[in-house]
Amino acid sequence: MAHSVTRQVVDAFYAAYTAGDRAELETLLHEDVVWSIRGPVAIMLYCGERHGKAQVLELAATILPSVLADMKIAHQSVVISGDEVATLNRLTARRRSDGRSIGYRFSHFLRFKDGKVIETLSIIDTYDAAEQMLGHPLTARDDTPAGADNLVML
Repeated sequence: MAHSVTRQVVDAFYAAYTAGDRAELETLLHEDVVWSIRGPVAIMLYCGERHGKAQVLELAATILPSVLADMKIAHQSVVISGDEVATLNRLTARRRSDGRSIGYRFSHFLRFKDGKVIETLSIIDTYDAAEQMLGHPLTARDDTPAGADNLVML
C-alpha cells in the first residue's frame, strides 16, 4: 500500500526547489529519482531528463539558477492522492542573461517513495515559454505544408 504524502512535505519540496536549496533538496530526493521536464531543450537548458540524485541536484541547484533568477511557483491547484501529487502552477522568474521577466504555466506530476520524491514529470506551456525565453514571437506559417524536415511540435 502506498503511503500518503502530506501537504507539508509537498510545500517543503517546492520551497527547497524554488530556492535551489541543495542541502534541503538532498533530504527530499530519493536516490533513484527520475526527473523529466518536457520542453525545448535547445531554448530552455533545464528541460530534458535526469536520472539519480546527483543529476537532479545539479539541475535544481546549478543549471536552473544559471538560467532563471528569483524563481517563484504559485500553485493554482494541488491534488494529493496517496504517494502521488499533481499540480497546476504558474512559474515567474527573471531571465538571468538580461533580467527580462518570464512567466508561464506548467503541470507537475510527482511520485513519492518512502517520503521522498522518486519521479517527476513537468509539462510546460512550451509555446508561451519558448517565445518568452527567445524574446520574440514564434512564427507559424500556414503556407508551408508540414513534412519530415519541418514538422515542429511545441
